[in-house]
Amino acid sequence: MTHEPCPASGPGPVHELVRGQVLQLRMLGSCAVLRDGVVVDLGTRQLRLLAALALFGRRARPFLGGLLWPSCTEARALGSLRAAVFAVQHQVPGALTADGHDLALSTALAVDVHGLRARLVAAAGAEAPTAVDAAELATAGVPPLLPGWYDDWVLAEQERMRSLYVHAAEHTAALCLAHGDPSGAATLAEAVRGADPLRESAVRLLVRSHLALGNPAAALRDFRRYCTVAAAETGTAPSDELVRLVDAVIRR
Repeated sequence: MTHEPCPASGPGPVHELVRGQVLQLRMLGSCAVLRDGVVVDLGTRQLRLLAALALFGRRARPFLGGLLWPSCTEARALGSLRAAVFAVQHQVPGALTADGHDLALSTALAVDVHGLRARLVAAAGAEAPTAVDAAELATAGVPPLLPGWYDDWVLAEQERMRSLYVHAAEHTAALCLAHGDPSGAATLAEAVRGADPLRESAVRLLVRSHLALGNPAAALRDFRRYCTVAAAETGTAPSDELVRLVDAVIRR
């Protein structure tokens, strides 16, 4: 999804959320606003505005205009922003908080990516594997944030989310291995390698997990696979630390 032409429109009155309604902004897998579980029919312009506010938080109007309509003049970008705000306020009352200068999402709007980000941050800082759901973390894989959107700001946020997932999953894999769960560690390390095939630290965890499980053949297989990929992609060899892990297996 890329930026669109930007007709201007004047702002409308701010409407308040109807008491008892539940508003959700879904950004993982697809982008949609749900009111009481039912998708609200919003245009691209409105969804882009809500997604930007979800990712960047409260922002000044000129920043949002330039972000969402970078090819427009400032005047036209701000006009398009006014049109988007007007539409959101009428179609999803209570989703925005607006003043003369800044826009933000209302706390009444639950955002799935906020909850996921909080869980990944918690996993990345956990001190024991019981503090996180390792199986869910391994199964979920890299969060599909706004797939099909190709704006630079979206791509940057997708990469941040991928990095956060990789860090959280690798940290949890190390915890699992340290606390006597090499099977869980191997599953998580494999998920990390899938997200970042050149991440040697994940391969070391994977090899150590296989060895702890008494499966040297799998350890050697994954070591060789990494060596092949690293040589082809970057022209680098594995570190001495990784080589030492499989040295005894190679000598057999």
